[in-house]
Amino acid sequence: MRTNHSIKNITISILSQLVMVFLGFLSRKVFLDSLGIEYLGINGLLTNVLSMLALVEGGIGLSITYYLYKPLAENDKKKIIALVQLFKKAYFILSIVILVLSICLYPLLGTVMNESDTIKFVSVIYFLFIAKNMVSYLNAHKWSLINADQRGYVLEKVNIIFQVSTNIAKIILLIKTQNYILYLALELCLYIIQNLINGHIVNKRYSYIKTKKKYTIDNDTKAGLVKNVKALFYHNIGGFLVFGTDNILISSFISIATVGLYSNYTMITQQLSSLVNPLLAGIGASVGNLIATESKEKNYSIFKVSYLMNFWIYSIAVIFLYNLLEPFISWWLGQQFLLDKLVFIIILINFYLTGMRTAIATFKNKAGLFVQDKYAPLIEGGVNLVASLILVKYLGLAGILLGTTISTIATIFWTQPLIVYKNIFVKPVWSYFLRYVFYLVLTLIVCYITTLICEVLIKHNGFIDLVFKGLISISIPSIIYLLIFYRSDEFKYLYKFITSRFKIKLKSTNQRAG
Repeated sequence: MRTNHSIKNITISILSQLVMVFLGFLSRKVFLDSLGIEYLGINGLLTNVLSMLALVEGGIGLSITYYLYKPLAENDKKKIIALVQLFKKAYFILSIVILVLSICLYPLLGTVMNESDTIKFVSVIYFLFIAKNMVSYLNAHKWSLINADQRGYVLEKVNIIFQVSTNIAKIILLIKTQNYILYLALELCLYIIQNLINGHIVNKRYSYIKTKKKYTIDNDTKAGLVKNVKALFYHNIGGFLVFGTDNILISSFISIATVGLYSNYTMITQQLSSLVNPLLAGIGASVGNLIATESKEKNYSIFKVSYLMNFWIYSIAVIFLYNLLEPFISWWLGQQFLLDKLVFIIILINFYLTGMRTAIATFKNKAGLFVQDKYAPLIEGGVNLVASLILVKYLGLAGILLGTTISTIATIFWTQPLIVYKNIFVKPVWSYFLRYVFYLVLTLIVCYITTLICEVLIKHNGFIDLVFKGLISISIPSIIYLLIFYRSDEFKYLYKFITSRFKIKLKSTNQRAG
């Protein structure tokens, strides 16, 4: 059953993301043509400002989701209701707090918008962003419930319809009006409707949570929640200092237009992540249940499979980006939207470092190991901020991004594996790092080989050339990795897993056809 839900999560997520990737690139092109690079910059800037406000949430959602796994597995409806009611109350209070903080932060907005006199009605734009952010909290308790129950694919069917409709509607609106405020207002209205429909679906599936009777959680669960929320608050602050400050620093020390240029690169890396992450997240959705019900050896064997998948996916992804990201931007938007080579390389390094943490971070989070390294993200964030502020004076944009690289390697890169291996697998962590080095060297060698083949076979950067270059960048690494790993236990498990699911799916299809 757990496997079937993982397959559904993966399939729905990948299909929806493929559609959204296409619409995302089309929407970005229309956005730039209609409004210009500075409006793209303010999009990125305000997204970072909102991520700062999200620190107030403090990890409540992740903590309660963790505590939902066991009662859902045991069908303990009283405890489920108690947790959902607590979550609902907490997020209502948080939405009010965030509104107040948003009003307090508004006067500071002008200080980080360097060289942005052409943007009008900043206050209206700001509060439209805030309104959408607050709407996301109103049904957050329901999303945690359905995701903890591994039924996220149920909402994905609705989400893809709204995402497609919203993107098409925004594209048409921009072409007709070139009005950014109407663009944001339309996005907000459709997002509200989407939330109402999704909320209705969750209410119907889990009708027992609509009871007016009040339930309370036991003292042990409450103490654990408080402990985890405090730890996750530190994690959130650290996460913001690492990933949420880049656009603010770029806008403050360079220009808001540079934020727009940089956001084109991050959009592509994020779109690629959104395509490949469901392959890991679909399995990750089952890890919480796995940890709660299986032995340490079983957990470790599944982790090694996840680690191999993690490497395989992100190694090919970074090779793909190295060969296609810059040529694609030139074809898509024009050479004037390219950043310098050093910035490009650092973006890829950060992409790889973040992506390769997926498997280990999934096991850590699903096991609820939030307290053990609660100060590590703060140290990581502090190192990132200090390094970025120093290096921006000498390297500009590259210096800001290099701060992220330095802080990641100095802290979270080694603390997460250490905690997981000690608390979940009860094994020495050196094997993780040895395998990491092996994977890294393999990525560099295969990237060199693949790039060489691309340069020999493809001389231009037209659309068809990019398609062939993309096929080469995926097929060559896949063939090499297949030859290297096909005899490993991890690959055999994956092969058996995929073929068995395919046979079940094929049999089910044939039965329906008959």
